Amino acid sequence: MRKLVSTVLVLSVVALAGCASEKPLSEAEQAAQYGMTVQRYREEKAAAARMNMKFEDHMKTMMGDGMQMDHGNMQ
Repeated sequence: MRKLVSTVLVLSVVALAGCASEKPLSEAEQAAQYGMTVQRYREEKAAAARMNMKFEDHMKTMMGDGMQMDHGNMQ
């Protein structure tokens, strides 16, 4: 029983240590992930915030509708 608890504890520590070693993506990396410039990423992120949405949900909506809005050319 003691060996089982020790084994589970060691595996838990190793698993958690592996997850903690990943650093968050920079804005440039996130922009590249979505295939856009950093400026466009910031604009879309601000648009999502105005709509009280997560950026990921906003992008899913944009991609799901099949339309790419160009906020810079609105008339």
